[in-house]
Amino acid sequence: MRQPLARGLNAHASMLLWALLVALSFFAAAEVNPTLDALPLTTLRLLLSGSLFLPFLLLRRPGLPGGRALLAHVVLGGLLALYFGSLFEALKHTKALDTALLYVSVPLLTLGGERLVLGKPVLQRLWPTLTAALGALALLGLDNAHFDAYAYGLYAVGCLAMAFYGPLSQRLKPWLGAERSAASLACGNLLAGGLLLALACTLATRWDGLQGIAPSDFGWLVYLALTATLATFWLLHRAIHWLPPATVIAYSYLSGLFALLLQSFWLHQAPAPLAWAGAMLIILGMLWLARLSPVRTATA
Repeated sequence: MRQPLARGLNAHASMLLWALLVALSFFAAAEVNPTLDALPLTTLRLLLSGSLFLPFLLLRRPGLPGGRALLAHVVLGGLLALYFGSLFEALKHTKALDTALLYVSVPLLTLGGERLVLGKPVLQRLWPTLTAALGALALLGLDNAHFDAYAYGLYAVGCLAMAFYGPLSQRLKPWLGAERSAASLACGNLLAGGLLLALACTLATRWDGLQGIAPSDFGWLVYLALTATLATFWLLHRAIHWLPPATVIAYSYLSGLFALLLQSFWLHQAPAPLAWAGAMLIILGMLWLARLSPVRTATA
């Protein structure tokens, strides 16, 4: 009884760190030259994330994964490429706030993915997830949204891809190898996603968008690759091994809360009352969700 409890607490603590790293990435990304094309920048970010950690993995376990594992990495990396590609295309037509509002749907969609892909019961966890989602909408400020049909429709496809990333990671675990570490899984998926985005950038001739990149921009890119990409996906895969995927993805609601607190601390700006109400709903929903989320056993 104690062992599953300890694993669950460890997984929840990992995702709290994940949410904080994601929140910090918002401020780091703002330091990168905004005139640079975000799609090739993200391609470099994914490729850097995987390649910086790849030598350590090869030293621990020389050789490449087998054919089925490579195919699984292509599928999961393709979901990442579809998500990031749709995000940056949508941002050409709408604001970051609008995409953040739509991303609120991802944990709810992941519940559906769990039901369809893994056959798990999800109704009990729907209500706390909805509570946290409503809090996130209040935190972001729904009244400031600007609806764009093309951008929302395109990014909705990306959100659906991200929603199925967690459930498919569990479903394809026999292909990937039961003994594979979270670091190895994250590294393979990030490299596959980066290579697919690199192909998209080449076909669309988007590499020219990196002209004028400065050493400081590259430094921030390396920081984001290590902390906000490789570390976050490692933590995500580590938590998914023990917790339901929808519970893990729901920690994205806490990223917005952490970002609000960091902004308040650094800029000395008091959040609006609606934002504080949203924060309370997020905390309530996440505590409720953590209580209802079963911890997988080692043989599950």
